[in-house]
Amino acid sequence: MQGVTPPGVAELIKDVIKDKVVCDVGCGEGTFMEALQAQGARVLIGIEENEDWAYTAADKGFSIMLGSSWFQPLPEADVYYLWTRDAMGLYLKAKHEGTKGTFVFGMTVRKSLLDFINTLEGERRELDHDWWVFITELT
Repeated sequence: MQGVTPPGVAELIKDVIKDKVVCDVGCGEGTFMEALQAQGARVLIGIEENEDWAYTAADKGFSIMLGSSWFQPLPEADVYYLWTRDAMGLYLKAKHEGTKGTFVFGMTVRKSLLDFINTLEGERRELDHDWWVFITELT
């Protein structure tokens, strides 16, 4: 499996996710959802289009929506974690659909996403020189 968010990111956002319903968009095998659960997330919902990965995450006890997040509305949640190649587009789709909540972008250095993030109001938190998150609200 590729593209797993480091568990330290969950610790970085524990104040944002504690006792919240969290949706991990592009959850893969649920590895990062395990880290979110360990940091106090109340309920975890994953969205994954790779069937094998989705079943692995479901076997860990997580609620998984199988399919692309482009072709279904986001579930109701307090917090949405996005670290996919489509994070910018998914955020704009959610905004267009009237989705409310806290959006956390897991980030590595990617110019196109950095340019987009710079247009939003929110808070940046760094894990290390390679990983950081950006937190913003849709109200």
